[in-house]
Amino acid sequence: MRKTVIAVWLGAGGAAHARASLLAVRGAHPAAHLILLTTPDGLKAAGDLVDSGWEDGALRGASAFLARARRLSWASADHIYDLEVGPMTRLLRFCVWPRPQWHERAPSGSAAGAVPPVS
Repeated sequence: MRKTVIAVWLGAGGAAHARASLLAVRGAHPAAHLILLTTPDGLKAAGDLVDSGWEDGALRGASAFLARARRLSWASADHIYDLEVGPMTRLLRFCVWPRPQWHERAPSGSAAGAVPPVS
C-alpha cells in the first residue's frame, strides 16, 4: 500500500523555503503520495512537487481550525510535516487522530536537506 505524506505550509518563510522543504520531503519519501495543505498561492509555488494539494482558504477561527484537524485526521497520513511551525500548527498536532508521525521541519540528509526551520 502506498504511504500518504502531508506537508502543511500556510505561507510562512516564503515560497523558496517551501519549495526547498518540499524537495526534502519528496527526497525522504519518493514513493509516497504527497499532499500539500496550503494557500491558493502556495499551490502555485509548489508546482509539480506534490501529487495533490488542499487549498486552505482565508477562514479564521475555531471552525476553520476544526475543519483542518478533521481533514488531516480523515486522510490517515503516515507522516505530517509542519513546514509552518507556528502556534496554530503546533496545536493542530494534538487534534489529529489517529496520531501520525509529526515532523516540525523538513527531513535532513536529502538534496535539499539543509533547510533551516522557519521560526
